[in-house]
Amino acid sequence: MLITDEQVFETLFRKHYLLLCNYANKYVMDSQTSEDIVQVFFISIWEKKNLNITQENFLPYALRSIKNSCINYYKSEIIKDDFITTLTEEWKNQLNEEKDFIYQQEVQQALQRLPEKCRKVFLLKCISELKYKEIAEICDISINTVKYHLGEAFRIMRNELKDLQ
Repeated sequence: MLITDEQVFETLFRKHYLLLCNYANKYVMDSQTSEDIVQVFFISIWEKKNLNITQENFLPYALRSIKNSCINYYKSEIIKDDFITTLTEEWKNQLNEEKDFIYQQEVQQALQRLPEKCRKVFLLKCISELKYKEIAEICDISINTVKYHLGEAFRIMRNELKDLQ
């Protein structure tokens, strides 16, 4: 059966909506954005009447599509000036939640000393926990460049924080 059948569509929606939202939330870490991405996915499925998706191959297609949508979301967000600021704030909040972590200020200052591209890659890896390939797609750079920027970020952070004990 194809997805164009209303009952099949509704069954797939009810069965997979929460799973797909949780999957998207792993990438974008914002429940509202995750829900939006999944809803847009289901709308696009419904509108593509000639799409040959069955119940059997729906989930792999859905997961791939949701992942690509999350990557596209990151690409569009990176264009905005405040994206890195938002990720930096998330990281600061994570540090602040660690009550026993006495070097919060030093780590935050070291993060601010990172070059912009290194900081972007570092935050996407450490805050969003994305894979190298995903970061490369988002930043439109090669995987080797991601590795380079991440290595530089860790080198600089180690150097900046070497006197802490």
